[in-house]
Amino acid sequence: MRKKKTIKQTRNFDLRPASVEEAGLFYTAENQDAELGTVGHLRMDFDSGGKGFYHTWWPHNGDRFNTLEFKEVLQEFVEAMRKDGPLKDLAAMQKFCCQNGGAITEDGRSYGYIGETEQYRFCLRCTPRPGEYQGYLYCYDLRQQELARQSRLVGRVTFANGDLQEFTDAEKYLQAIREELPFRDTTGFRHETLTDDPQVRKAVDDILLDFAGEENPRRACNYGLTEAGHQALRDTADPNLPHTYAWFVMTDCGAPEEQIHRNLTLEEAIQLYQDSGRLEKRLGVTKDGMATVDLVRSLDGEQQFFDDYRKLESFRDDPAIAAAVEMLHQEFDVPEESMKMGGL
Repeated sequence: MRKKKTIKQTRNFDLRPASVEEAGLFYTAENQDAELGTVGHLRMDFDSGGKGFYHTWWPHNGDRFNTLEFKEVLQEFVEAMRKDGPLKDLAAMQKFCCQNGGAITEDGRSYGYIGETEQYRFCLRCTPRPGEYQGYLYCYDLRQQELARQSRLVGRVTFANGDLQEFTDAEKYLQAIREELPFRDTTGFRHETLTDDPQVRKAVDDILLDFAGEENPRRACNYGLTEAGHQALRDTADPNLPHTYAWFVMTDCGAPEEQIHRNLTLEEAIQLYQDSGRLEKRLGVTKDGMATVDLVRSLDGEQQFFDDYRKLESFRDDPAIAAAVEMLHQEFDVPEESMKMGGL
């Protein structure tokens, strides 16, 4: 990467040429708006004579970061660039780009310059050619960017020498724990799980307990749900949404030899349940990967149907579940009985 030089501007704004790696900051990428804290972008041109100045504002992120504070800083930045910078006119932009470099396209038609305040980042794309929109200014709120980054963090690890690593990728965070845990007495390795994701929190405990020679007795459902998880659970009861059903057969529940066969079709689950010779076995379903309930259980040859699905909001008004229960009764050919037992 080439060395970046700083170009002094008035009103305490400093512009520097962008690197090729930063080229994406000068174009619209809606899928990254939340992550980057994009306030919006300004499209500008100097009119046919190269001396005018026309501009149009395009909001991003629902325009919710476009505060009065931001408007004042934006106005100050544009005025500084208009006074004696690349937005003065077309000739000034051509001269500025020629003197300072910063090409962000392979054909050399467009140049990028970045200016920052404590709270905002301004990315000015210049295309100093007649007949085109000569300027695009992309504006980012650095505070919103940091909040978005913090919300994506899965965990962090630290060492006695002061090194710190933060992870937004769950698998990389878990791998770091696996690799560093054996050396914690000498490196001072410590970890902090920041996500509320029950699957990740369980995986961390699995690693720690396995290192200690133990098994984790808790399931992911015992680790609680995030707000997004609670919403997903509410969605399982919405008849207007599409749903998925993963059937399972569990044998010897709670015993050391417990086994769970997951992600089965209903037909596969029925067949596996019938073929199993275990003294304790049960058949149930997980809906949308969120809500789970047992439907039938056999203990020492005595078969019982549960009625919990009639009480749980995720299942009680679901015609697919009602049809499945009817099929189970037909397949197992036993009188319908009820047994109060909570879902998994």
